Amino acid sequence: MYCNKCGDPVEPNERFCNKCGNPLEVEPPNESYTPPKPIDNKKMVLIGVIIGAVGCFLLFIAYALINTKNSYFFQIDKNKNKQEGVQTVDNKPKRGKYETAIITDNTYSGVKIKGSKDAYSLIEKDSTSQKDNCPKEIKKVEDEIINKYGITAVNLCEMDVGFAKELGNVFKVIYEEYPSVRGYITNLTLINGTMSDNYIAAFMPVFNFATSDSTSTYPWVIKTQVLLNTSYFLNPERLDSSVKEGSSSGHFPKNATIYSPVAHELGHYLSFIAMMNNYKINSILLIDNNNINTFYDLYADFAKGDHSLSMIKEAYENYKRDNNTTMTLDEWRGTISKYALAKNNRGEYIYDETVAESFHDVYLNKNNASDASKYVVAVLKKRLES
Repeated sequence: MYCNKCGDPVEPNERFCNKCGNPLEVEPPNESYTPPKPIDNKKMVLIGVIIGAVGCFLLFIAYALINTKNSYFFQIDKNKNKQEGVQTVDNKPKRGKYETAIITDNTYSGVKIKGSKDAYSLIEKDSTSQKDNCPKEIKKVEDEIINKYGITAVNLCEMDVGFAKELGNVFKVIYEEYPSVRGYITNLTLINGTMSDNYIAAFMPVFNFATSDSTSTYPWVIKTQVLLNTSYFLNPERLDSSVKEGSSSGHFPKNATIYSPVAHELGHYLSFIAMMNNYKINSILLIDNNNINTFYDLYADFAKGDHSLSMIKEAYENYKRDNNTTMTLDEWRGTISKYALAKNNRGEYIYDETVAESFHDVYLNKNNASDASKYVVAVLKKRLES
C-alpha cells in the first residue's frame, strides 16, 4: 500500500507514514497483531512536534504547517541521525556565536529498561554527560529548575544566567496554578536553530528516545520536551525585538515578553495533558504492547486537532450563554490575537494555536486578557482537573 499523502510505500500494518508522518487509514490491529517496528528518530520528529514560536519582524506574517498535519509552527516572517547500539555522546564544541554544544536528538537502542526509574536515569545521564564544559553558574540554575519544577533534564549551557533564572520563574507561576501538570516534561533545552527556521520555542510532546533490548524492543522511552531556539534565546536583544513587534502588531497578545514564548509552549503542553486525561493516559514515558494502540489513537486525535476544537467550541458556547454576541466562532477566536487564527499550508486552522494563545494571553494579562482567552482557559482548566 502507499501513503495517501506523499505516495511513499508503506507496510500493511503501519499506522504512520515513515516518510512524511501522515496518519494512515488502517484497521485497528487485532490480538494477533505483530508489534510495530520502533519508530525512528526522524519519524518521531515528524509526528511528535507541536512547535510554537513567538516573534515577527515583518508586518505580514504567514502561517504554515511544516512537513505534516501534526507539526505546528508559530511562524515569524514567511509563509540527526539515529545510531545503532547504545549511543556515545559526542560533545561537539560550539560552532558559532548563537549555537549550543548540546545535542538534543541523541537516541539509544538495545538498553535495559525495566521501568520508569531506568527511563528517567537514561534521560538524566544523556543530559549530564553534556555539561562538562558548561559554566558552574548555569549548572546551578539548571539544578534549581530540575529540583523545583520536576523536570528531569535541563540544558541551558550557553544561556545568560539571569535569563535562565527568569525562564524558570515561568514554570513557577504556571505550576502554582496547575500543580497537577508537574512531572510530564522530561527536557528543557537549547536547540541549535536559525532565524530562517521560523520558530523561537517549541513544545515536542513525543520524541522516541530509546528502545529496549527485548525482542519486541518494548518498552520505548519517550521524551517530552520544551526546545529553545539558540538564535533567539542566546540573543535576547533579537528576541525582545521580535516579541515587541509581534505584540504591537496584534499578531500576539499584548504585553508579550522575552519569557512569554515559553508560556505559549506550556499552553500547548497543558492542552496535551488535558487530552491525555480524556484518553485516561497517566504517562507516555514508557510505551509497550499494552498501551501502544491508545498512544496511536491519542496522536491521531492530536494530529486532527479535534480535542482542541472541542474545547474552543465549549468555551464559545459558554460565552454566548453569558453574553449577547453576533460574532462567529472564528471572529471570536480572532479577538485573542491574529495567531489564534493560524492556518497550516493547506489552509486548515490549527486549533491548538487558539488554545496556546489563549493561555499565553491569560498568563500575560490575567483579568485584562480578552474574554475569549479567559473562556478558553476556563475550559482547559476544567479538563485538566477532570
